[in-house]
Amino acid sequence: MISIGTVHNERTEAVDDDWDRVNSVIRLHPEVFGDDATAGLRAFSHVEVVFVFDRVAPEGVVRGSRVPRGNPAWPEVGILAQRAKNRPNRIGTTVCELMAVRPGGVVEVRGLDAIDGTPVLDIKPYMAEFGPRGDVIQPAWSRELMAGYWTLAADDRDVFDAERWLADVLRSPADDGRVELIVRRPATDEREVVHAGELALDVGLVGDNWLARGSRSRPDGSADPEAQLNIMNSRCARLVAGGNERMPLAGDQLFVDLDLSPQNLPTGTRLQIGTAVIEVTASPHTGCAKFTRRFGLEVHRWINGRVGKQYRLRGICAKVVVPGTITTGDAVVKLAPSDG
Repeated sequence: MISIGTVHNERTEAVDDDWDRVNSVIRLHPEVFGDDATAGLRAFSHVEVVFVFDRVAPEGVVRGSRVPRGNPAWPEVGILAQRAKNRPNRIGTTVCELMAVRPGGVVEVRGLDAIDGTPVLDIKPYMAEFGPRGDVIQPAWSRELMAGYWTLAADDRDVFDAERWLADVLRSPADDGRVELIVRRPATDEREVVHAGELALDVGLVGDNWLARGSRSRPDGSADPEAQLNIMNSRCARLVAGGNERMPLAGDQLFVDLDLSPQNLPTGTRLQIGTAVIEVTASPHTGCAKFTRRFGLEVHRWINGRVGKQYRLRGICAKVVVPGTITTGDAVVKLAPSDG
């Protein structure tokens, strides 16, 4: 077998626990794959990564039994009855969240329990049909071992209530919405809340760094013309951020009280805001690693899960089609096709 890529992350030691907080980039080797090897992969939410525990020395391989993690409270079991790295072929497999697929053979994942520099043997899309068929039964010691493997402690947000939050978001109007916040991003990680803004055909929100920042999702790194504007439901953003003060950290330029679901705003829908008109595009808007660090893993999974996708809780992308001025408090009005 050959390595098809390499893991890059901030974890350099094989620590046993808290892997769900680890974001990894897998860089595929260009001599192995063509440019289209990952085509269609982003349609999946999870991938199964096969990798090599290359730091295990030959003398450390176990061919019989051992006590998991050396814990005397647990029974001695055979190497094939545990997932330890000291196996004869040193092969590891993990199902993890797929965060992004970038041009140039870059795959970003969360929760891959492999340290920086680990060789990757394969990446496969995870399909629900490959999950266990029937009840999953395992011994008590294994549940104790896994108690902190993915996340040591719950997210700081202990008030997360998916059902209540969704009910609040669904109260947003379908037709006549309202702009509640306008945010410019003059530079990376900088936010500037403004009362009014100018929307221009060439730069989107004037004073925002959309054009200069570019997009890692495009082969040449240029800005995505279909993602000039990122728009999030203000009710959802307020809940996720824990109030108005931290809402700008979500990274969107416009926060509106409007139903953003694809049923209400299909691709191509035009919205009148102030004297400007914008158009909803097909460019996907998903939560990034920064979003997760700021608002928590539990929130990230809600936003990007089935319910989140159904209602576009993370938001939408749009482009400017008629330049003009927008102001906080402006109505957001859906235009009839003939009006566009």
